[in-house]
Amino acid sequence: MLELGVIIIVIIVTGAGLIAGYRVKNNADFLTGGGKSSTFLTTGAVVGTLIGSQCTLGTAQLAFHFGISACWFTIGTALGCLFLALFYSDKLRNSGCTTQFQIISREYGKFTEKAGAILCTTGTFISILAQVTASIGFIMTLYPSLNLFQASFISIILICLYIIYGGTWGLGFGGIIKVILIYISCMICLFIALMNAGGIDNIFTGAEKFLLNSEIGSFQEIFTHEDFINRYINFTARGIHKDIGSCVSLILGLLSTQTYMQFILSAKDLRTAKTSFLLAFLLVPPVGIAGIFIGLYMRANYITLAELSALAKMGVQIPSVPVLVSTIQVFPAFIVNHFSPFIGGLMLGTLFVTVIGGSSGLLLGISAILVEDVLTAFNFVKNHKLFSSRMIIIITLIIAAIISNNFTASAINDLGFLSMSLRACVVFMPLTCAIWLKKRLSRKFIIISIILSPLIAIMGALLKFPIEPLYIGMSISIICCVLGLYQ
Repeated sequence: MLELGVIIIVIIVTGAGLIAGYRVKNNADFLTGGGKSSTFLTTGAVVGTLIGSQCTLGTAQLAFHFGISACWFTIGTALGCLFLALFYSDKLRNSGCTTQFQIISREYGKFTEKAGAILCTTGTFISILAQVTASIGFIMTLYPSLNLFQASFISIILICLYIIYGGTWGLGFGGIIKVILIYISCMICLFIALMNAGGIDNIFTGAEKFLLNSEIGSFQEIFTHEDFINRYINFTARGIHKDIGSCVSLILGLLSTQTYMQFILSAKDLRTAKTSFLLAFLLVPPVGIAGIFIGLYMRANYITLAELSALAKMGVQIPSVPVLVSTIQVFPAFIVNHFSPFIGGLMLGTLFVTVIGGSSGLLLGISAILVEDVLTAFNFVKNHKLFSSRMIIIITLIIAAIISNNFTASAINDLGFLSMSLRACVVFMPLTCAIWLKKRLSRKFIIISIILSPLIAIMGALLKFPIEPLYIGMSISIICCVLGLYQ
Protein backbone atom coordinates (compact mmCIF):
# COMPACT_ATOMS: atom_id res chain seq x y z
CA MET A 1 0.00 0.00 0.00
CA LEU A 2 2.92 2.34 0.67
CA GLU A 3 4.20 1.97 -2.89
CA LEU A 4 0.68 2.42 -4.28
CA GLY A 5 0.31 5.78 -2.53
CA VAL A 6 3.65 6.99 -3.91
CA ILE A 7 2.78 5.88 -7.45
CA ILE A 8 -0.64 7.61 -7.36
CA ILE A 9 0.87 11.00 -6.41
CA VAL A 10 3.69 10.71 -8.95
CA ILE A 11 1.23 9.86 -11.72
CA ILE A 12 -1.04 12.79 -10.82
CA VAL A 13 1.74 15.39 -10.78
CA THR A 14 3.77 14.15 -13.75
CA GLY A 15 0.50 13.63 -15.62
CA ALA A 16 -0.26 17.34 -15.16
CA GLY A 17 3.05 18.13 -16.83
CA LEU A 18 2.26 15.82 -19.74
CA ILE A 19 -1.25 17.18 -20.23
CA ALA A 20 0.10 20.74 -20.22
CA GLY A 21 2.20 19.82 -23.23
CA TYR A 22 -0.72 20.39 -25.59
CA ARG A 23 -0.35 24.14 -24.98
CA VAL A 24 3.27 24.14 -26.17
CA LYS A 25 3.51 25.06 -29.86
CA ASN A 26 6.95 26.68 -29.93
CA ASN A 27 9.98 27.49 -27.79
CA ALA A 28 8.38 30.66 -26.41
CA ASP A 29 5.48 28.58 -25.08
CA PHE A 30 7.97 26.10 -23.60
CA LEU A 31 10.22 28.64 -21.87
CA THR A 32 7.77 31.36 -20.83
CA GLY A 33 4.30 29.95 -21.46
CA GLY A 34 3.79 32.53 -24.18
CA GLY A 35 3.32 35.22 -21.51
CA LYS A 36 -0.24 34.06 -20.78
CA SER A 37 -0.06 32.48 -17.31
CA SER A 38 -2.58 33.45 -14.64
CA THR A 39 -1.71 34.23 -11.01
CA PHE A 40 -2.46 30.64 -9.99
CA LEU A 41 -0.29 29.11 -12.70
CA THR A 42 2.61 31.51 -12.12
CA THR A 43 2.45 31.04 -8.37
CA GLY A 44 2.31 27.28 -8.84
CA ALA A 45 5.42 27.39 -11.02
CA VAL A 46 7.33 29.65 -8.61
CA VAL A 47 6.46 27.86 -5.37
CA GLY A 48 6.66 24.44 -7.02
CA THR A 49 10.25 25.20 -8.00
CA LEU A 50 11.23 26.78 -4.68
CA ILE A 51 9.88 23.95 -2.51
CA GLY A 52 12.36 21.27 -3.48
CA SER A 53 14.47 18.78 -1.56
CA GLN A 54 16.35 21.47 0.36
CA CYS A 55 13.17 23.10 1.65
CA THR A 56 11.63 19.82 2.84
CA LEU A 57 14.11 16.96 3.27
CA GLY A 58 17.10 19.27 3.77
CA THR A 59 15.43 21.51 6.36
CA ALA A 60 14.27 18.56 8.50
CA GLN A 61 17.73 17.01 8.20
CA LEU A 62 19.48 20.22 9.25
CA ALA A 63 17.05 20.77 12.16
CA PHE A 64 17.90 17.26 13.39
CA HIS A 65 21.50 18.47 13.80
CA PHE A 66 21.16 22.21 14.52
CA GLY A 67 17.56 22.97 15.51
CA ILE A 68 15.99 26.28 14.56
CA SER A 69 19.01 27.51 12.59
CA ALA A 70 17.65 25.32 9.78
CA CYS A 71 15.24 28.20 9.11
CA TRP A 72 17.61 30.16 6.88
CA PHE A 73 16.78 28.38 3.64
CA THR A 74 13.12 29.32 3.79
CA ILE A 75 13.82 32.82 5.17
CA GLY A 76 16.33 33.55 2.43
CA THR A 77 14.05 32.12 -0.25
CA ALA A 78 11.07 34.16 0.96
CA LEU A 79 13.07 37.39 1.11
CA GLY A 80 14.43 36.73 -2.37
CA CYS A 81 10.85 36.49 -3.67
CA LEU A 82 9.95 39.73 -1.90
CA PHE A 83 12.90 41.66 -3.36
CA LEU A 84 12.28 40.22 -6.81
CA ALA A 85 8.64 41.32 -6.69
CA LEU A 86 9.33 44.82 -5.36
CA PHE A 87 12.55 45.86 -7.09
CA TYR A 88 13.34 43.67 -10.10
CA SER A 89 10.18 42.28 -11.69
CA ASP A 90 9.26 45.42 -13.61
CA LYS A 91 12.82 45.95 -14.88
CA LEU A 92 13.15 42.34 -16.05
CA ARG A 93 9.73 42.20 -17.66
CA ASN A 94 10.09 45.51 -19.48
CA SER A 95 13.60 44.75 -20.73
CA GLY A 96 12.37 43.03 -23.89
CA CYS A 97 14.86 40.20 -23.23
CA THR A 98 14.32 36.49 -22.59
CA THR A 99 17.36 35.92 -20.38
CA GLN A 100 19.27 37.88 -17.77
CA PHE A 101 22.45 37.69 -19.84
CA GLN A 102 20.75 39.32 -22.81
CA ILE A 103 20.18 42.33 -20.53
CA ILE A 104 23.82 42.23 -19.42
CA SER A 105 25.20 41.76 -22.94
CA ARG A 106 23.14 44.65 -24.31
CA GLU A 107 25.02 46.89 -21.89
CA TYR A 108 28.46 45.25 -21.79
CA GLY A 109 28.88 43.25 -24.99
CA LYS A 110 28.35 39.73 -26.31
CA PHE A 111 31.35 38.23 -24.53
CA THR A 112 29.69 38.83 -21.16
CA GLU A 113 26.65 36.91 -22.40
CA LYS A 114 28.60 33.81 -23.45
CA ALA A 115 31.06 33.72 -20.51
CA GLY A 116 28.43 34.54 -17.91
CA ALA A 117 25.96 32.03 -19.32
CA ILE A 118 28.45 29.19 -19.07
CA LEU A 119 29.51 30.06 -15.51
CA CYS A 120 25.93 30.62 -14.34
CA THR A 121 24.86 27.33 -15.89
CA THR A 122 27.58 25.63 -13.87
CA GLY A 123 26.18 27.13 -10.67
CA THR A 124 22.63 26.10 -11.52
CA PHE A 125 23.83 22.62 -12.45
CA ILE A 126 25.23 22.17 -8.94
CA SER A 127 21.75 22.76 -7.52
CA ILE A 128 20.27 20.28 -10.01
CA LEU A 129 22.93 17.83 -8.90
CA ALA A 130 21.69 18.17 -5.31
CA GLN A 131 18.09 17.57 -6.40
CA VAL A 132 18.97 14.53 -8.52
CA THR A 133 21.07 13.12 -5.66
CA ALA A 134 18.06 13.48 -3.37
CA SER A 135 15.77 11.92 -5.98
CA ILE A 136 17.97 8.86 -6.44
CA GLY A 137 18.41 8.45 -2.68
CA PHE A 138 14.66 8.75 -2.16
CA ILE A 139 13.91 6.05 -4.74
CA MET A 140 16.50 3.68 -3.26
CA THR A 141 15.06 4.27 0.22
CA LEU A 142 11.57 3.38 -0.97
CA TYR A 143 12.75 0.44 -3.05
CA PRO A 144 15.94 -1.00 -1.48
CA SER A 145 16.08 -3.80 -4.06
CA LEU A 146 16.90 -1.29 -6.82
CA ASN A 147 20.52 -0.63 -7.68
CA LEU A 148 22.03 2.77 -8.35
CA PHE A 149 21.65 2.56 -12.13
CA GLN A 150 17.98 1.60 -11.92
CA ALA A 151 17.22 4.38 -9.43
CA SER A 152 19.04 6.91 -11.62
CA PHE A 153 17.12 5.79 -14.71
CA ILE A 154 13.75 6.07 -12.94
CA SER A 155 14.69 9.50 -11.60
CA ILE A 156 15.60 10.80 -15.07
CA ILE A 157 12.40 9.45 -16.60
CA LEU A 158 10.12 10.98 -13.96
CA ILE A 159 11.75 14.42 -14.10
CA CYS A 160 11.56 14.35 -17.91
CA LEU A 161 7.87 13.45 -17.83
CA TYR A 162 7.23 16.42 -15.55
CA ILE A 163 9.06 19.07 -17.58
CA ILE A 164 9.96 17.86 -21.08
CA TYR A 165 6.55 18.32 -22.71
CA GLY A 166 4.85 21.13 -20.83
CA GLY A 167 7.81 23.38 -19.95
CA THR A 168 6.61 26.41 -17.99
CA TRP A 169 2.98 25.32 -18.49
CA GLY A 170 3.82 21.96 -16.94
CA LEU A 171 5.55 23.63 -14.00
CA GLY A 172 2.47 25.79 -13.45
CA PHE A 173 -0.15 23.04 -13.56
CA GLY A 174 2.02 20.52 -11.69
CA GLY A 175 3.11 23.20 -9.24
CA ILE A 176 -0.44 24.02 -8.18
CA ILE A 177 -1.12 20.37 -7.38
CA LYS A 178 2.25 20.02 -5.70
CA VAL A 179 1.76 23.08 -3.47
CA ILE A 180 -1.65 21.87 -2.31
CA LEU A 181 -0.32 18.39 -1.56
CA ILE A 182 2.81 19.56 0.25
CA TYR A 183 0.85 22.00 2.39
CA ILE A 184 -1.64 19.35 3.43
CA SER A 185 1.15 16.87 4.15
CA CYS A 186 3.37 19.30 6.08
CA MET A 187 0.57 20.71 8.21
CA ILE A 188 -0.71 17.24 9.12
CA CYS A 189 2.83 16.10 9.99
CA LEU A 190 3.41 19.25 12.05
CA PHE A 191 0.16 18.66 13.96
CA ILE A 192 1.07 15.02 14.67
CA ALA A 193 4.57 15.96 15.85
CA LEU A 194 3.25 18.66 18.19
CA MET A 195 0.45 16.44 19.48
CA ASN A 196 2.77 13.47 20.17
CA ALA A 197 5.33 15.70 21.87
CA GLY A 198 2.73 17.57 23.91
CA GLY A 199 3.32 21.01 22.43
CA ILE A 200 6.11 23.18 21.09
CA ASP A 201 7.97 23.48 24.41
CA ASN A 202 7.96 19.72 24.89
CA ILE A 203 9.51 19.16 21.47
CA PHE A 204 12.55 21.13 22.65
CA THR A 205 12.62 19.65 26.15
CA GLY A 206 12.20 16.15 24.73
CA ALA A 207 15.20 16.58 22.44
CA GLU A 208 17.24 18.04 25.33
CA LYS A 209 16.42 15.18 27.72
CA PHE A 210 17.19 12.59 25.06
CA LEU A 211 20.61 14.08 24.33
CA LEU A 212 21.60 14.80 27.93
CA ASN A 213 20.36 11.50 29.36
CA SER A 214 22.37 9.43 26.91
CA GLU A 215 25.86 9.52 25.51
CA ILE A 216 24.54 10.82 22.18
CA GLY A 217 24.78 14.43 23.34
CA SER A 218 28.53 14.05 23.76
CA PHE A 219 28.89 13.44 20.01
CA GLN A 220 27.62 16.99 19.49
CA GLU A 221 29.43 18.38 22.54
CA ILE A 222 26.16 18.87 24.41
CA PHE A 223 26.74 18.33 28.14
CA THR A 224 24.59 21.03 29.77
CA HIS A 225 21.35 22.92 29.27
CA GLU A 226 23.34 25.89 27.96
CA ASP A 227 25.04 23.66 25.39
CA PHE A 228 21.65 22.51 24.14
CA ILE A 229 20.37 26.10 23.93
CA ASN A 230 23.41 27.18 21.95
CA ARG A 231 23.02 24.28 19.53
CA TYR A 232 19.28 23.84 19.04
CA ILE A 233 17.61 27.10 20.09
CA ASN A 234 20.04 29.44 18.39
CA PHE A 235 19.36 31.02 15.00
CA THR A 236 23.10 31.11 14.27
CA ALA A 237 24.13 27.76 15.75
CA ARG A 238 26.52 27.07 12.88
CA GLY A 239 28.11 30.50 13.26
CA ILE A 240 26.90 33.95 12.23
CA HIS A 241 29.01 33.98 9.08
CA LYS A 242 27.71 30.55 8.05
CA ASP A 243 24.00 31.01 8.72
CA ILE A 244 23.63 34.64 7.69
CA GLY A 245 25.82 33.89 4.68
CA SER A 246 23.45 31.10 3.71
CA CYS A 247 20.50 33.47 3.90
CA VAL A 248 22.23 36.15 1.82
CA SER A 249 23.34 33.57 -0.76
CA LEU A 250 19.73 32.48 -1.19
CA ILE A 251 18.44 36.03 -1.61
CA LEU A 252 21.08 36.98 -4.16
CA GLY A 253 21.02 33.55 -5.80
CA LEU A 254 17.28 33.71 -6.37
CA LEU A 255 17.58 37.19 -7.87
CA SER A 256 20.30 35.80 -10.13
CA THR A 257 18.50 32.67 -11.31
CA GLN A 258 17.22 32.63 -14.88
CA THR A 259 14.26 30.38 -14.02
CA TYR A 260 12.55 33.11 -12.00
CA MET A 261 12.94 35.67 -14.77
CA GLN A 262 11.13 33.19 -17.03
CA PHE A 263 8.28 32.99 -14.53
CA ILE A 264 8.05 36.80 -14.54
CA LEU A 265 7.84 36.75 -18.34
CA SER A 266 5.32 33.90 -18.30
CA ALA A 267 2.79 35.94 -16.31
CA LYS A 268 0.06 37.61 -18.37
CA ASP A 269 0.99 41.04 -16.97
CA LEU A 270 3.30 42.72 -14.45
CA ARG A 271 0.71 42.76 -11.69
CA THR A 272 0.27 38.99 -12.02
CA ALA A 273 4.04 38.49 -11.82
CA LYS A 274 4.39 40.66 -8.71
CA THR A 275 1.41 39.03 -7.00
CA SER A 276 2.77 35.54 -7.67
CA PHE A 277 6.13 36.28 -6.06
CA LEU A 278 4.48 38.02 -3.11
CA LEU A 279 2.33 34.93 -2.59
CA ALA A 280 5.49 32.80 -2.76
CA PHE A 281 6.98 35.07 -0.07
CA LEU A 282 4.08 34.06 2.19
CA LEU A 283 3.75 30.40 1.18
CA VAL A 284 7.32 29.11 1.50
CA PRO A 285 8.14 29.76 5.22
CA PRO A 286 5.38 27.56 6.74
CA VAL A 287 6.81 24.51 4.94
CA GLY A 288 10.21 25.23 6.47
CA ILE A 289 8.69 25.66 9.95
CA ALA A 290 7.04 22.25 9.65
CA GLY A 291 10.37 20.72 8.60
CA ILE A 292 12.15 22.24 11.61
CA PHE A 293 9.71 20.85 14.18
CA ILE A 294 9.66 17.45 12.51
CA GLY A 295 13.47 17.40 12.64
CA LEU A 296 13.44 18.32 16.34
CA TYR A 297 10.80 15.72 17.13
CA MET A 298 12.86 13.05 15.39
CA ARG A 299 15.96 14.14 17.31
CA ALA A 300 14.10 13.44 20.54
CA ASN A 301 13.01 9.97 19.45
CA TYR A 302 15.56 8.50 17.03
CA ILE A 303 19.27 7.81 16.72
CA THR A 304 21.37 7.46 13.60
CA LEU A 305 23.21 4.35 12.51
CA ALA A 306 26.51 6.19 13.02
CA GLU A 307 25.53 7.04 16.60
CA LEU A 308 24.46 3.46 17.23
CA SER A 309 27.83 2.15 16.02
CA ALA A 310 29.70 4.68 18.17
CA LEU A 311 27.70 3.74 21.29
CA ALA A 312 28.34 0.06 20.65
CA LYS A 313 32.09 0.66 20.44
CA MET A 314 31.97 2.61 23.70
CA GLY A 315 30.18 -0.29 25.37
CA VAL A 316 27.47 1.93 26.87
CA GLN A 317 23.74 1.42 27.00
CA ILE A 318 22.00 1.99 23.67
CA PRO A 319 18.65 3.84 23.82
CA SER A 320 15.69 1.69 22.84
CA VAL A 321 14.58 3.91 19.96
CA PRO A 322 14.32 3.49 16.17
CA VAL A 323 17.45 3.89 14.05
CA LEU A 324 17.92 6.12 10.99
CA VAL A 325 20.35 4.81 8.38
CA SER A 326 20.94 8.40 7.23
CA THR A 327 19.67 11.76 8.45
CA ILE A 328 18.21 12.44 5.00
CA GLN A 329 15.56 9.93 6.12
CA VAL A 330 14.36 12.20 8.96
CA PHE A 331 11.22 13.44 7.20
CA PRO A 332 10.41 10.19 5.31
CA ALA A 333 10.92 8.09 8.46
CA PHE A 334 8.51 10.30 10.39
CA ILE A 335 5.86 9.69 7.75
CA VAL A 336 6.44 5.93 7.52
CA ASN A 337 6.26 5.47 11.30
CA HIS A 338 3.29 7.72 12.05
CA PHE A 339 0.79 7.02 9.28
CA SER A 340 -0.92 4.04 7.67
CA PRO A 341 0.92 2.60 4.66
CA PHE A 342 -1.43 4.11 2.07
CA ILE A 343 -1.62 7.60 3.64
CA GLY A 344 2.11 7.47 4.26
CA GLY A 345 2.64 6.52 0.64
CA LEU A 346 0.64 9.55 -0.51
CA MET A 347 2.77 11.80 1.68
CA LEU A 348 6.03 10.22 0.58
CA GLY A 349 4.93 10.63 -3.02
CA THR A 350 4.30 14.31 -2.24
CA LEU A 351 7.82 14.69 -0.82
CA PHE A 352 9.21 12.99 -3.89
CA VAL A 353 7.46 15.32 -6.32
CA THR A 354 8.93 18.30 -4.45
CA VAL A 355 12.31 17.01 -5.58
CA ILE A 356 11.07 16.48 -9.14
CA GLY A 357 9.53 19.96 -9.30
CA GLY A 358 12.57 21.72 -7.85
CA SER A 359 14.97 20.19 -10.35
CA SER A 360 12.57 20.71 -13.26
CA GLY A 361 12.36 24.47 -12.76
CA LEU A 362 16.14 24.79 -12.68
CA LEU A 363 16.48 22.62 -15.78
CA LEU A 364 14.14 24.96 -17.62
CA GLY A 365 16.44 27.86 -16.70
CA ILE A 366 19.53 26.03 -17.96
CA SER A 367 17.86 25.21 -21.27
CA ALA A 368 16.89 28.87 -21.76
CA ILE A 369 20.41 30.12 -21.04
CA LEU A 370 22.15 27.61 -23.28
CA VAL A 371 19.73 27.95 -26.19
CA GLU A 372 19.24 31.72 -26.10
CA ASP A 373 22.69 32.88 -24.91
CA VAL A 374 25.19 30.25 -26.07
CA LEU A 375 23.92 28.16 -28.99
CA THR A 376 21.99 30.71 -31.01
CA ALA A 377 24.93 31.09 -33.41
CA PHE A 378 24.28 27.61 -34.77
CA ASN A 379 21.70 27.44 -37.54
CA PHE A 380 20.30 24.12 -36.31
CA VAL A 381 19.47 25.62 -32.92
CA LYS A 382 17.93 28.72 -34.52
CA ASN A 383 15.58 26.59 -36.57
CA HIS A 384 14.85 23.97 -33.91
CA LYS A 385 14.83 25.83 -30.60
CA LEU A 386 12.09 23.77 -28.97
CA PHE A 387 13.82 20.49 -29.83
CA SER A 388 17.16 21.90 -28.63
CA SER A 389 15.66 23.05 -25.32
CA ARG A 390 14.26 19.61 -24.64
CA MET A 391 17.47 17.82 -25.61
CA ILE A 392 19.52 20.04 -23.30
CA ILE A 393 17.25 19.07 -20.41
CA ILE A 394 17.71 15.36 -21.13
CA ILE A 395 21.48 15.62 -21.52
CA THR A 396 21.84 17.72 -18.36
CA LEU A 397 19.82 15.19 -16.38
CA ILE A 398 21.92 12.27 -17.59
CA ILE A 399 25.16 14.04 -16.67
CA ALA A 400 23.77 14.99 -13.25
CA ALA A 401 22.71 11.38 -12.58
CA ILE A 402 26.19 10.10 -13.45
CA ILE A 403 28.01 12.67 -11.31
CA SER A 404 25.60 12.26 -8.38
CA ASN A 405 27.08 8.82 -7.73
CA ASN A 406 29.98 10.64 -6.05
CA PHE A 407 27.80 12.56 -3.61
CA THR A 408 25.83 11.56 -0.55
CA ALA A 409 22.37 12.78 0.35
CA SER A 410 23.87 14.64 3.32
CA ALA A 411 25.49 17.05 0.83
CA ILE A 412 22.13 18.45 -0.35
CA ASN A 413 22.22 21.62 1.76
CA ASP A 414 25.87 22.43 1.10
CA LEU A 415 25.45 21.96 -2.66
CA GLY A 416 22.33 24.11 -2.65
CA PHE A 417 24.00 27.02 -0.83
CA LEU A 418 27.13 26.78 -3.03
CA SER A 419 24.97 26.85 -6.15
CA MET A 420 23.17 29.99 -5.03
CA SER A 421 26.49 31.65 -4.17
CA LEU A 422 27.98 30.97 -7.60
CA ARG A 423 24.91 32.27 -9.42
CA ALA A 424 24.98 35.43 -7.31
CA CYS A 425 28.69 36.01 -7.97
CA VAL A 426 28.20 35.74 -11.74
CA VAL A 427 24.92 37.58 -12.25
CA PHE A 428 23.84 39.86 -9.42
CA MET A 429 26.15 42.89 -9.68
CA PRO A 430 26.43 42.94 -13.50
CA LEU A 431 22.64 42.61 -13.84
CA THR A 432 21.96 45.26 -11.20
CA CYS A 433 24.41 47.67 -12.81
CA ALA A 434 22.98 47.01 -16.28
CA ILE A 435 19.51 47.89 -14.98
CA TRP A 436 20.22 50.94 -12.80
CA LEU A 437 23.60 52.28 -13.95
CA LYS A 438 23.24 52.26 -17.71
CA LYS A 439 26.22 53.54 -19.74
CA ARG A 440 28.19 54.29 -16.58
CA LEU A 441 30.50 51.29 -16.08
CA SER A 442 33.57 50.22 -17.98
CA ARG A 443 32.95 46.97 -19.86
CA LYS A 444 36.31 45.39 -19.00
CA PHE A 445 35.64 45.50 -15.25
CA ILE A 446 32.28 43.76 -15.70
CA ILE A 447 34.02 41.02 -17.69
CA ILE A 448 36.58 40.63 -14.88
CA SER A 449 33.78 40.47 -12.33
CA ILE A 450 31.84 37.79 -14.22
CA ILE A 451 34.89 35.55 -14.62
CA LEU A 452 36.95 36.17 -11.49
CA SER A 453 34.34 36.33 -8.71
CA PRO A 454 32.84 32.82 -9.20
CA LEU A 455 36.29 31.28 -9.68
CA ILE A 456 37.50 32.79 -6.40
CA ALA A 457 34.32 31.60 -4.68
CA ILE A 458 34.85 28.05 -5.98
CA MET A 459 38.46 28.14 -4.80
CA GLY A 460 37.32 29.26 -1.37
CA ALA A 461 34.85 26.38 -1.17
CA LEU A 462 37.37 23.77 -2.32
CA LEU A 463 40.14 25.00 -0.03
CA LYS A 464 37.68 25.48 2.85
CA PHE A 465 38.55 29.11 3.55
CA PRO A 466 37.29 30.32 6.96
CA ILE A 467 35.23 32.96 5.09
CA GLU A 468 32.06 31.93 3.25
CA PRO A 469 32.59 31.59 -0.55
CA LEU A 470 29.73 34.05 -1.14
CA TYR A 471 31.47 36.81 0.81
CA ILE A 472 34.70 36.31 -1.11
CA GLY A 473 33.10 36.18 -4.55
CA MET A 474 30.69 39.07 -3.96
CA SER A 475 33.48 41.23 -2.56
CA ILE A 476 35.45 40.74 -5.77
CA SER A 477 32.35 41.49 -7.86
CA ILE A 478 31.54 44.68 -5.94
CA ILE A 479 35.15 45.92 -6.12
CA CYS A 480 35.18 45.33 -9.90
CA CYS A 481 31.93 47.22 -10.39
CA VAL A 482 33.08 50.15 -8.24
CA LEU A 483 36.33 50.36 -10.22
CA GLY A 484 34.34 50.18 -13.44
CA LEU A 485 32.13 53.03 -12.27
CA TYR A 486 35.05 55.39 -11.63
CA GLN A 487 37.28 54.23 -14.52
